[in-house]
Amino acid sequence: MVGLLRVIGVMTVLGIGAVIALEKYYQHVFPMIVTINGLYCTGMTVGDVTKILDDSYDLHDDRITVRMLDGEVHELPLDEYGITVSYKPAVAECMKACKMRPFQWLWDCVYNWLEWGPFLAAPWHDWTVYPTYYCDTDVMAAKLEDTGWLNEDLFTGEHTVSIARSAAAGYILVDQTRDILLMEDTVNLICEKIVQHLTAMNGSPFQTIVIDLSTGADREVCYKDVPYTDKMKDTLAKWAGISDFQSFHMTYQFGDCKEVIDANVVADWIALDEAGNIVFDVDNLPVLDESMIAEYVAYLSATYNTVGIERSFKATRGDTVTVSGGGYGNELDEKAEYEFLLNAFRNRESGTRIPQYTSESWQKGSDDIGDTYIEVDMGIQHMYYYVDGELTIDTPIVTGNTSRRWGTPAKVCYVYFKQKNRVLRGADYATPVKYWMAVDGHIGIHDATWRKDFGGEIYKTNGSHGCINTPLENMAILYDMVELGTPVIMFY
Repeated sequence: MVGLLRVIGVMTVLGIGAVIALEKYYQHVFPMIVTINGLYCTGMTVGDVTKILDDSYDLHDDRITVRMLDGEVHELPLDEYGITVSYKPAVAECMKACKMRPFQWLWDCVYNWLEWGPFLAAPWHDWTVYPTYYCDTDVMAAKLEDTGWLNEDLFTGEHTVSIARSAAAGYILVDQTRDILLMEDTVNLICEKIVQHLTAMNGSPFQTIVIDLSTGADREVCYKDVPYTDKMKDTLAKWAGISDFQSFHMTYQFGDCKEVIDANVVADWIALDEAGNIVFDVDNLPVLDESMIAEYVAYLSATYNTVGIERSFKATRGDTVTVSGGGYGNELDEKAEYEFLLNAFRNRESGTRIPQYTSESWQKGSDDIGDTYIEVDMGIQHMYYYVDGELTIDTPIVTGNTSRRWGTPAKVCYVYFKQKNRVLRGADYATPVKYWMAVDGHIGIHDATWRKDFGGEIYKTNGSHGCINTPLENMAILYDMVELGTPVIMFY
């Protein structure tokens, strides 16, 4: 019995000694089963844990957004702007919680054992912590001062107002006196805001920081206006006149094409002196150069007139032919359009305009032939009639006698006259026909009952005087279907 008591006494002394030794050991390291942000910390010092957590944090992913007055947005990665983080304050608080009273780790161990059992023990402490931010404002300010977007349109005291010609918007006002950036004040404000936001965030998850310099008190701190001088006010008065001059807007419609008269076009109508400067009247209004309106109308004619132009045409036989000449097409009435445009500009009557023509085809724009036309292929002596793109008549023909230099000319013309039961007359002939369609001067499409054969090479030695001879049955159908104005494309 005495021996047993002696053993128990020795074991008790040893146990107490072990507990005291562990307490001394845990004075400087985390006790058993402690995790911080998923890191197992038992036996580690505050410094050990801090270093691991600090090294794992990517400051570059945390960014501050700065919005400027012009709407541009710039992102500032924290690691590039003198900002560092440390988990030490948060880790130190965890260590402190582990040592709220002597032998705290032992009490935690006993509680955990009673709660979970000896084989189901969970971590005694499992913390999620966040870092503390430290700002070196000198580094931050130096970095900001070196950025390009804080070095644009800075206040220099030499700001003015001017009128300049742009590449695509006519004359524009260049006002260097409004909303001028004060870099020093802006840098100080941004630094102050960053420190303020990050300090409030210490020990908390990082949240997106937006510093908006475009509104409110922050805008007043960062931007300044320069008062207008008398010279600047005179420039502004002239700009008001130019702005009104350039407000005229007209859209010319040419079928599927359009020409827009906007500020960039109208700017060319302002009169200039020999030095290239704008001429103003006594009321500070720009003077109109009427000749430039005439020049613009001439440009429209050169661009959209199609009478006699060279056209590429996809023939029924499969190849693409080039046909020029003829009276078919659109021809702008330049005088009427000049008068209209001058009057509309003077009265500032903007809108959409379908121009007047001295010669007008069925179609306007880039394809003035369209899908309904007569095709006369003199190379293979065949004529086709298309309606809305569908072939409706396909017939052999006989055209002008080339051996006698009466060959039918290649050109693009149109049906300008129709008549039944007409007598065709020439120097040595008078021939009655049932159907006559005039297409180009004395040349027309008509029936030829005196012929038994059509097509082939008849035209080379026994052709017409220039007309397109057509079988009676096909001519009767064609005559009833074709309307005046229908394009006629003739080619070899």
